[in-house]
Amino acid sequence: MMDRFLNMKFDKGLLLAVILLLVLGIVIIYTGTSPIAMQKGLAAEYFTISHIKKVVLGLFMMCVALVLDYSVWYKLARPLFVICLLAMIAVLFQGDSVKGASRWLSIAGMKIQPSEFMKLGIFCLLSVKLVEAGDQINDFKTGFFRPLILVGIVCVTLILQPNFSMVLMVLATSLILIYVAGVPMKHLMTLIIFPPILSIIAYTQSYRSLRIKAWLDPESYPEKAYQLRHSLIALGNGGFTGTGIGQGTQKLGYVPESYKDAAFSILGEELGFIGAFLMLSLFAFLAYRGFAIARSSSTRFGKYLAVALTSSICLNMIFHVCVCTGLFPTTGQPLPFISFGGTSLVMTLLSIGILLNISKPNTGQNIREIPINSAFYSTRYL
Repeated sequence: MMDRFLNMKFDKGLLLAVILLLVLGIVIIYTGTSPIAMQKGLAAEYFTISHIKKVVLGLFMMCVALVLDYSVWYKLARPLFVICLLAMIAVLFQGDSVKGASRWLSIAGMKIQPSEFMKLGIFCLLSVKLVEAGDQINDFKTGFFRPLILVGIVCVTLILQPNFSMVLMVLATSLILIYVAGVPMKHLMTLIIFPPILSIIAYTQSYRSLRIKAWLDPESYPEKAYQLRHSLIALGNGGFTGTGIGQGTQKLGYVPESYKDAAFSILGEELGFIGAFLMLSLFAFLAYRGFAIARSSSTRFGKYLAVALTSSICLNMIFHVCVCTGLFPTTGQPLPFISFGGTSLVMTLLSIGILLNISKPNTGQNIREIPINSAFYSTRYL
């Protein structure tokens, strides 16, 4: 069985980077949750075992996606999007509220976050729409407006939850995909109206505006800037080599849910610059391999989906690191592969499985794409 797996042709470099990140994540989860578990009278490894279970589930989903020809995502793009959209709407009425946000559904005793499924749903359908545009990719209505309507629908449901950071994630990834697909820059420039609109939305609720004010002036809003200040203290404590595994102090009740929303700060404190550089290098390699898979794909759908999934994972990492270092306002974005496991971890590993399948030779042959005239069509960088 192992020999057959090793002889299977797919991007093993990408898989190795993911495995190393998962191992690093398990170490960070153990050191970050052990004090919390013992304070609650639980075994030190309680949360770590729970995380490992999610890792195992995610690896199983990754293996399924690795074996499953990615053409299935082309065929299921529309029904998958509809199901995810219905789940997103259900969250608004039946979702579990945590800290004022309704983002989770309880199913069979498990909490799932439909927005994580929706990322796959919207990126699959967006890729299909851009493929179907064919030579009309330069047409404002067909190649730009219609795909963007789908993104707008998703963003509205996310704003209503509210999940503003996910809105930015979906928008940024979608714009990267649309740009790479060859949509003219003059069409993309019409989106210059979005920053003012998003700024207005950001100030519609007091908690969000306070986060931004605390980010800009942490001294005037010490309570709202609490997590940011202690995240920076943790990174400062780490120095070049770190305090050592288990020796960090900011995880001891100073940074709220540090093993989720501030996992990079724990990593930076205990492993120092060396550990942070290693993690960032692994993500840089993941990005390199993901875009290489996109370039080598034999179908436009494979190219677009690989770009979207790779961009989404890397943007998630960038958002998390920028929050921990004070470059972005505080949000609740997890660090892929490393933050405490949940829907995000499982779906990220599923995305890796899809990328690995796209990297296999002779996959996607069942996809029948509309022929294009190269004189009118341009796929940037692919």
